[in-house]
Amino acid sequence: MNPVPLKYRLVLLGLLPLIAGVLYFKGQKYDPALIDFKTTQRQEVSGPVTSPQAIQESQPLPVNQDIAGFRRVGEVRRYTKENLYEHVDGHAEYFISAGFQGLTVTEYVSAGSKATQAEIQTEVFDMGRPIQSFGVLVDESGENPAPVLVGTMGYKTSGGVNFIKGRYYVKISAFSTNTPVINFAKAFAGTISPGQDSFRIFAKFPDIGKVVKTRFAKEGYRGLDFLHNVIEREYSTGNGKIKVALMADSKLETGRLLSSFSDYFGKSGMRYEKTEKGGTDVYRVMDKYEGNWFLIRSPNAVFGVFGTDDEEILKFFMKEKE
Repeated sequence: MNPVPLKYRLVLLGLLPLIAGVLYFKGQKYDPALIDFKTTQRQEVSGPVTSPQAIQESQPLPVNQDIAGFRRVGEVRRYTKENLYEHVDGHAEYFISAGFQGLTVTEYVSAGSKATQAEIQTEVFDMGRPIQSFGVLVDESGENPAPVLVGTMGYKTSGGVNFIKGRYYVKISAFSTNTPVINFAKAFAGTISPGQDSFRIFAKFPDIGKVVKTRFAKEGYRGLDFLHNVIEREYSTGNGKIKVALMADSKLETGRLLSSFSDYFGKSGMRYEKTEKGGTDVYRVMDKYEGNWFLIRSPNAVFGVFGTDDEEILKFFMKEKE
């Protein structure tokens, strides 16, 4: 390799101070946003957010009314999925996973009182669908709650009343034992419009005896991972106790569910006999764990009937209520 001539080396040595000067000058023209962490905000792209104003427009709630001798005090507070944790810290994920859309909180004092401290607090959770509001009510009411005639279904709590009306799950809390909370709750429920999606799902259940218990399975009903949002009612009949589970309540859901059952029967090797009665498909399932039971598909619902394999029970499902 030939050495670099002396004259070129001298030229390069002469350029070094000039190059250093250019680099220093360029270095002073930095972008402050690259290092000024206190004044620069990170921009994030997120999904659609439900605003408090949108919640207000979608919830026809009595936030500005005097109710049953009580007047509203303080500001109406509204919460979305993004800030629900501010009101129910530690429990927000439960509501969101159950279908939560928005929450409106109001407080009331006696109409003639000059007090500013609330005597009653109302929390109205928009759960999106009636079956989802029902599921939350059942989950939060505990074992053997005391029923009250408020809304579509209500229960007395240690500090007030919980009830549902349409897609709304409502919690009313009284801060004094002398507060007529049930009277207030009835009046409050009367001012809530359930909207077009009213809670009529119980009308689909057959009248086969006295209802002993109603429960809600959010997911994994009877150990089947494809069964979600199932309402089960236990009846006392002349032939013992029978459980009826409403597994699907719309035409779209029935098709999907029957497909899932078909896959399950095939993979598990579970035997069944299929018949058709008056436009209703009936599957008599021979289950070695549950005993024989019926899977009943009508145009707009799918039921499971447990505790009997007497075909007399099928007559109650032949004319499903719309």
